Amino acid sequence: MDESKRMILGFVLIFLIMVIFQFYVVSNQKKALQKDKETATELSEKEAKPPHGISKKPSIEETSLSELFTEKETSQKEESREEVVIQTSLLEAYLNSKGGMIDSVYLKDYDVTFYPLNKKEGLLTTSIISGKQKIPTDLFSFNVKIEGNSKQKRVIFSYIRDSIEIKKTYFFQDTSYVIGLECSPKAEYFYKISTFETGENLSQGDRYSGVVYSAGGKPNTINKKNLFKGKDTDVSGVIDWVGYKTKYFLISLVPDDYLEEFSVNKSPDNPTVFVRGESYARLYFGPLEYTTLASIKKGLENAIYFGWGFVRPISKLIYYFSKFLHKIFHNYGVVIIVFAVVMILILSPITISSFRSMSKMQNLQPKMQEIQKRFKDNPQQMNKEVMKLYRESGVNPFSSCLPLFIQMPIFFALYSVLNNSIELKGAPFILWIKDLSLKDPYYILPILMGISMFVQQRFTTTSQQAEQQKIFSYMMPIILTFFFLTFPSGLTLYWLSYNILMIFIQAYIKKKT
Repeated sequence: MDESKRMILGFVLIFLIMVIFQFYVVSNQKKALQKDKETATELSEKEAKPPHGISKKPSIEETSLSELFTEKETSQKEESREEVVIQTSLLEAYLNSKGGMIDSVYLKDYDVTFYPLNKKEGLLTTSIISGKQKIPTDLFSFNVKIEGNSKQKRVIFSYIRDSIEIKKTYFFQDTSYVIGLECSPKAEYFYKISTFETGENLSQGDRYSGVVYSAGGKPNTINKKNLFKGKDTDVSGVIDWVGYKTKYFLISLVPDDYLEEFSVNKSPDNPTVFVRGESYARLYFGPLEYTTLASIKKGLENAIYFGWGFVRPISKLIYYFSKFLHKIFHNYGVVIIVFAVVMILILSPITISSFRSMSKMQNLQPKMQEIQKRFKDNPQQMNKEVMKLYRESGVNPFSSCLPLFIQMPIFFALYSVLNNSIELKGAPFILWIKDLSLKDPYYILPILMGISMFVQQRFTTTSQQAEQQKIFSYMMPIILTFFFLTFPSGLTLYWLSYNILMIFIQAYIKKKT
């Protein structure tokens, strides 16, 4: 899943600029620049195959209900409709006796309502599989019965025709976002999940929305922009769960065991997910909140995008650490600053070693310039003499780049956490920073970050350096400031805090040398 290609490319470019600058500082005697070759790889994940003996079911196809209903009966049943509202401590579910479907769900803690993109249809409907036919239950007018108490409720929809009873029973727990659904008669069913909206005005929110599923323990996403055109998509295998998500919320069907197939029906007005499953299913209507999803114990927490495979473990550590710090400081802005301090402490041995190496290299500038003049017509010999000078002086010319390479996965992971953790949605810091997951509306933090980078460069720029090198060191903060203008303000706050702390460390080292 690659939800943030533009941001990731921006990060890569930032670090490339910084690394190139470091190489330029330590190797300014080289006139030929080495070009980096970038290999673009496209991840293609193969679906897990079902166990031996399980074959893929026939593809989903619409069938006529003319054998069950006359046109007159259907029109009469259209008028028979009763809305049922079920309240728990977490949500309000609006169900409909016409089809026994879920029309919409309101989450109390987040003040958002899930409603289908096409408001004429329900959020979740079912169809009975009878041979090669798919019989939608949304044309049946059910009788309604509500049972239970404040902690547990059951909503029973029943319909009897020709001595055959069709029943749908929803199970609600007061402290859970999971709604159980048991259908009768026992058969195979298609569960139809509609594309939904929450009415939130999120910047580039569509980039984070789409069909999400887990196949053989591996999360996959079909981005929202690919759901409105093209051919339908059939997926078969060992499906752990499947659903549709927005940036911060999810509707998912979670089987007790596994699913064998589902199909994404693409449409210009209302893409839907048809899931083939058993007569009982668990339905999740709730936030993309890590601990809540993890409590379901089906890997549903992987619906949250925490970065590429190698970044995810770091993202999870940052997530848990930030939640721990939030219990102490109760402000995620302060948490980010504390996190920057912790990173400085962890990286301080490497950072101090890097700065000392850079200081030694600056002291070697006169000797390096002498070597450059002496062997200006023999670049190969010049390089040999420079490397010899490094060895004799105990200097590693590339040690200054090590902190940058260590910071890169942390930077990506922090971006993923800031951009996708619902805990940071609307999390304020101070004054004008009302939401750390969004950019600074007045660009104050990016400008301060650029100034802090400029001050940092003053510690690594000497009077002995070439004029072009000095110009480059002044331009880099300006370039990076423009990149950070659109980054989440929490990420900019982290980089600003880190830079300020580094300035003090650099000043201390310079004073001691």
